Amino acid sequence: MDRIITVAFSPHRVETLPLAYEIMKDHDLIILEEPYNKKFYQLLEDEVSSEEYITLGAYGFPVFEKNFIKILKELYKKGKKILQIEPYLEKVAYIQEKIANSTNIEDIINTPELKKIFDIENEATGKLLNYYKASVGTDFKKIINAVKEFAKVDAKRFRIRDFLRAKAILSILPEKGKIYIEAGVIHLYFKKLLHLFLKNSKWKVRHKFLLREEIKKRTKKIRLFHPGEILTLRYIFKLKEKPELEDLLSARSLIYIKIVPKKELLPTEEEPFPHLAKEIKVIQMVNKLSFKDCEILYKKLFPIRDYEEAFKVVEKFLNKKY
Repeated sequence: MDRIITVAFSPHRVETLPLAYEIMKDHDLIILEEPYNKKFYQLLEDEVSSEEYITLGAYGFPVFEKNFIKILKELYKKGKKILQIEPYLEKVAYIQEKIANSTNIEDIINTPELKKIFDIENEATGKLLNYYKASVGTDFKKIINAVKEFAKVDAKRFRIRDFLRAKAILSILPEKGKIYIEAGVIHLYFKKLLHLFLKNSKWKVRHKFLLREEIKKRTKKIRLFHPGEILTLRYIFKLKEKPELEDLLSARSLIYIKIVPKKELLPTEEEPFPHLAKEIKVIQMVNKLSFKDCEILYKKLFPIRDYEEAFKVVEKFLNKKY
């Protein structure tokens, strides 16, 4: 068993880091799901501070990142090799820079791979704008259609992103070793591609859902996806379309995003998995909602910006219904 690839599915939350560390420490090479940053190795060598590194990057979860950096530095000092591989996001950044500086735009148009990414990003932006326009209106069905249209193009984007990342990782595989690959929970297509590309090789590909045991303990299930992820995954894997189901998933996703916590939650002795606990509760709540329930709640929740206030509205609604 000297050629093992472990794909570790996990959200970027502080509560997942001890679980990730336990697996990473037993691997030789760690591949992060993030674009290459020239300051990253300066960070690992303590030539750049964590604060400076995080400030320079667009990190949506700075508390997670700060704690993750501590772990990565420890592993690096123990001799682990750490790489950043996320070619799709690197190419998006390259395209954005070229457009911002109005230089070598022909370079994008005349390079097939860049042109494909440029086109899909433009399409995604257009669909997102259509959703924003529809979301301020009163036609709920139109809003739902806009959600589905964006999810479809987002699925196309995920397929390209996962393909490019899988190919990039295959190109740097060592002769042997144990490799840990970080992946967001929705990147199941990436895992499928690795299995396909390596099926006749000596490499064994396995996967770990870092929160699996905790999810199982709390829900009797082994995975946890919110309605929007389920919708997108259906499109990623090109499952047969079921309009009624997809409408319901879209409607529930609109309520989900209003009531799920937006801030980073830190583990405590009483609750070591605060994000997971909240997410389970929110998913269980929205899964009780019918399409009509979602339509009623959407109108009530639209002007509310605070997720905790929105949560109470949905909780009160369900208490009355049940």
